[in-house]
Amino acid sequence: MTERVTHRSLQESALARIQGNLQRIGLLQDQISSGKKITKPSDDPSGTVSSLALRQQLRLNDMYQTQADDGTSWLNAQDTALQTTSHLLTAARTDVVAALNAGFQNDGSRTATAVDIDGIRSSILALANSQYMGRNLFAGTAGGAAVTATAASVTTPPPTGSPAGTPPTYTPAVYTWSATGPTAADDSPVQRQIDAQSFVRVDTNGAQIFGTDTAANGQTAGQSVFSLLQQISDELKSPKSTGTTTDPATGTPGTCLPDLLTKLDGAISKVLTGLADVGARTNRLQRAQEVATSSKYDLTDQLSKVEDVDLPSSMIQMSLQDTAYKAALQVTSKVLNTSLMDFLR
Repeated sequence: MTERVTHRSLQESALARIQGNLQRIGLLQDQISSGKKITKPSDDPSGTVSSLALRQQLRLNDMYQTQADDGTSWLNAQDTALQTTSHLLTAARTDVVAALNAGFQNDGSRTATAVDIDGIRSSILALANSQYMGRNLFAGTAGGAAVTATAASVTTPPPTGSPAGTPPTYTPAVYTWSATGPTAADDSPVQRQIDAQSFVRVDTNGAQIFGTDTAANGQTAGQSVFSLLQQISDELKSPKSTGTTTDPATGTPGTCLPDLLTKLDGAISKVLTGLADVGARTNRLQRAQEVATSSKYDLTDQLSKVEDVDLPSSMIQMSLQDTAYKAALQVTSKVLNTSLMDFLR
């Protein structure tokens, strides 16, 4: 049995193919003009899912890079503060060593050295209270000044009932660190996230580096570098301690400067340890920045492969589709060239 083919069926079939050809031409035009293979989710559902996942990874990568950049700025500021502190403490040590020399034992030179030590103490206190973007470098989660102080005092004469010859009682200034946690045993750090699992501390526990006179931020009470320098200054101005050394020539007790010098060496060692820790964390952040930069290039390349159109290939396809469309129009016009007049004859 022969199937009957009418003019109407030919027209509908031809128009459907021509419309399909036009639709493909329109899609290629959109891709070429936008430079993207995916202009709407229906263009490539699986590609859209991949594109969204890659874009999310890119946003996270940018966030990690920003966090690493901010953390590096924090640590660079601390490195500068600690480097300056180290130089100042070294200068203070030089002053103390000079004060221990026999030719230095006169009131004028000792007083001048004490004034210099006072200036060093004030400078280090200012460095300990350094801030970055309104946050304390050495007590990052604390509000207000990182370190506060009470005045030093000397009890003269000695307390009632003290043996004859008892020197005045010296009470050094007490320097207190602002709390960074709920209790003195807690130390709450400021951290920055550098990848999906890793966090890096970007502030520094100042109570650990500079010492603390009262228990604070996870550190037990001891003697801070500030009160140590204050004690050295007061000792230079007028000896106030029983001392642990004796003048070999006269047999009389000397000052406690040698003991204070030993303590000062310990304070310098703590600052150098803090510098090493800051340097290690800075290196870790710099490596994280390098990884983030490399990952950004890789993710951008993958996203381009999913989203971006291959222009040379699309131009060739566009030319082929245009040729096929024009050929279809010409063939259809010849095959279906009847009009209403043909039926009215």
